[in-house]
Amino acid sequence: MFKIFCKYINYFAKGKRFAAFCAIFLAPTAFWGQSVRLNPAYLDYIYQYKEVAIRHHAQYGVPASITLAQGLLESRAGRSYLATQGNNHFGIKCHRWAGEHVEWDDTLQHDCYRKYASAADSFEDHARFLCGRRYQPLHALDSTDYRGWAQGLRDCGYAEDPDYPAKLIALIEQYELNRYDLGGAQVDPEPIEPIPDPPPAAPTADEQRLNATHQRVRGAFGLGPASADND
Repeated sequence: MFKIFCKYINYFAKGKRFAAFCAIFLAPTAFWGQSVRLNPAYLDYIYQYKEVAIRHHAQYGVPASITLAQGLLESRAGRSYLATQGNNHFGIKCHRWAGEHVEWDDTLQHDCYRKYASAADSFEDHARFLCGRRYQPLHALDSTDYRGWAQGLRDCGYAEDPDYPAKLIALIEQYELNRYDLGGAQVDPEPIEPIPDPPPAAPTADEQRLNATHQRVRGAFGLGPASADND
């Protein structure tokens, strides 16, 4: 085998076919040695927001993988103008929004986008937004069918980019975001009826912040609980 290899080297050297030699022998080895590179900023973003994505999967039926992939894509992992200036992680435009807004040039000059007090408010509003009338066809899909949801978002008009579904799917599969869908599907909902004995404890700090988030989103949206008009 070694002698055969040497003959090939002599052949390419005599004919000065160095480009061909590199293409045949060196390029494949470079390809084999190349590993998939994951963006550290994306990994940090996923770690930071995976719990809220899983919770919204259980509460609203929106796949956690879709929430995370949209957040990564729309906000560039929290680094976009809308995310940094308006805590808007999903590129949701005003659409009957009664709260503050941010202007940004997209399809039109000075498009109106929702502005939130926090990223948590943005995630909450995104989940409620996808429960609106326009996106009801998505809820007929299995909540772990991220491919169907990705295509359905485009079909329902969430984005105009024809490659939007492919971009979401690529992010989900590259970062294995669908593993959080299982966690979301397995989370048990909180009991509806309070336990009479012992008396319920005072809300924790996390619960108070979550309730405040709900109130801010409902107040800014002007529709109270999730409504069919939220489209």
